[in-house]
Amino acid sequence: MPGVENQGPVEQKPNEIDQETRKVAKKANEQTVEGTGLSEIQQRAVMAYAAYIEAEREVEKAYLDQQKKIEKDYLETREKARKACEESIAQALKAREAAEERARKDCDEKVALAMKAREEADLKSLEARNVSLEQSWDIFIKSRK
Repeated sequence: MPGVENQGPVEQKPNEIDQETRKVAKKANEQTVEGTGLSEIQQRAVMAYAAYIEAEREVEKAYLDQQKKIEKDYLETREKARKACEESIAQALKAREAAEERARKDCDEKVALAMKAREEADLKSLEARNVSLEQSWDIFIKSRK
């Protein structure tokens, strides 16, 4: 077909392809010879070429649609992963705070017990000192009599 070979339909714009297809169809109709099957064959060739171009457009559209879907799925998966990560971090921080609070309470309790034990020991020591001093003074006083 004249003007049909060596065309890059994937790289042409749809409007350019439609115009070129119309030109080829018009030219084929003008070149037909009546009474022969040539015009019918040329018309079928033009129609086949037009169908081919349309199929190429549909394939390209399908690829673009698939690309959009893949990109959308990727972004959704990425967002889910980001949310899961943030939730995990929040849970870990909450667990750390709870552990720190428990450790602080345990430490405070142990300090309080140690202080109480020290006070009791001081009281017992003071009591023992007072008893010893009293006994010493009693002995001293008895020895002076």
